[in-house]
Amino acid sequence: MSRGTITRRVRGGVIAGLMLVFALMTCATAAYADVPAPKLTEITHGIKPRPWTGMPFDPIRFGYTQTEYLISGTARAFGRQALPPSPYTARMMVYRPRDPARFSGDVVVEWSNASLQLDLSPEFSWLRAQTMRNGDAYVVVTSQQASACGWFLAGQPMIRLGDLTVAPCTPISMKGYDPVRYGGMYLPGVAYSFDIFSQAGRALRNASVGGPLGGLKPKHLIAIGISQSAMALDNYISFGADDAARIYDGIIIDSDIAQQLPERYRVPTLHIWSEESARSTSPQGPNHRTWSVAGAPHIDTFSWLTTVDGIARNTSSRPLQTAAQTLATERRLSEYGQSGPSGSASCLISSQFQRRYVVDAGLSAMQKWLTTGVAPKPTPPLKLNPLGQSAADSPVKIATPIFVGGGPDIVRFLTAPIALAKDGHGNALGGMRLPQIAVPVARYDGALCMLFGTTVALEPAELARLYPTHQVYVDKMLAATQASIADGFLTPYDGREQMRMACDSAIPRWGFTPPEAQPALCRDIGAALS
Repeated sequence: MSRGTITRRVRGGVIAGLMLVFALMTCATAAYADVPAPKLTEITHGIKPRPWTGMPFDPIRFGYTQTEYLISGTARAFGRQALPPSPYTARMMVYRPRDPARFSGDVVVEWSNASLQLDLSPEFSWLRAQTMRNGDAYVVVTSQQASACGWFLAGQPMIRLGDLTVAPCTPISMKGYDPVRYGGMYLPGVAYSFDIFSQAGRALRNASVGGPLGGLKPKHLIAIGISQSAMALDNYISFGADDAARIYDGIIIDSDIAQQLPERYRVPTLHIWSEESARSTSPQGPNHRTWSVAGAPHIDTFSWLTTVDGIARNTSSRPLQTAAQTLATERRLSEYGQSGPSGSASCLISSQFQRRYVVDAGLSAMQKWLTTGVAPKPTPPLKLNPLGQSAADSPVKIATPIFVGGGPDIVRFLTAPIALAKDGHGNALGGMRLPQIAVPVARYDGALCMLFGTTVALEPAELARLYPTHQVYVDKMLAATQASIADGFLTPYDGREQMRMACDSAIPRWGFTPPEAQPALCRDIGAALS
């Protein structure tokens, strides 16, 4: 080959490469060019000293800032009904690293949950430790009127007394909690929530110093939501809002309670199904992965109690936690039944199954997918017994339209607690089998107690039969933890925490083992897992 030919090919390759880069840049710009950027107004005061569902600790102690905004604009309607555009004012809570050098480039955007007429962010209760370790930004978007004012209440002001707005809102709504801080919120209805969520993402694309990220430039925007927020994200795709906006780079849809799935996925999308969401199939595709998780409840002890604690601190004069108290609480609430019976055996509190680990792994897998193009490993479906299979195959569908875009099929919802095939320990068969399922010390029923689940510790006699010595238990847990990390179903950090608790346990007895009596591998868990 002549030098001239080589030169022409090199030049041609360079030009083609530049054209590709230009095309990608043009596509990225055009992706959200039609989405209007909303007006942002920082919220600085209210009747209450703290924002609704703010952190139970000062984020500065972890190197983060917490900033609350009202976002305003005009939203289009998406859905099955043609409606004219409407003005809106929503809320956006932004957590970002104080040091720009720590920013990972990933922004996780949660569709806040309004199931209980409380504006809640369950995913953040699980993910906040991991996102702060990684340097991710985290944003909670309130786009539903149930959060702002209450179900079916628009919150139009009736009386204005200076800064105070009096509206017919429920006491547990945001306006009911603090009519000064949130009096300006107006969310016109379900159909507009999708475009509001897109416009919130558009605001986050603003990399200027005056933007909500304070000059940080995002590489990836990842949408996430659980339960009715998961159903909202399904509809965000199905109703065409995602196609119209092209704002989000990845979507995590967590426990959508048996809603009909979208027909296609524009960007990498991960469905996570806990036991109440169990289905007879596990759909996968080029831009779609499904994780069905044996033992997983809808909401676990960790999320429930940290959320209750956060609300209690917001609505009282209790001081914020110190960093040490926060870390101690996270460890205390991460038990999985290894120390013996607890209130989780009844419906007093949620299951002790470590649901947080699944969400941590899901976000980590999505970040890897977006960065490398390597999709997460899929899981098989959970196995249904004949009753569960009949409910799944039944043509009778009775929807309960109480959430954004609809609600669960009541037939499958009611049969969920007894629909799964179980192993000899009472745990579900099939699906993702994390270490506490592969090496059981308890029975986990994720669909009992109205989605909160239960954990019933195995009796010492059964534990002794399974694990004659503590060394045997720790060795089995090590193998199961290594396998889960290798599959991408458990992050290395959470794997170390899992092993620390296994070492601290007294299995085959209930209780705890002092460090000096633990197996040798417990002295360097990181090395043991590597």
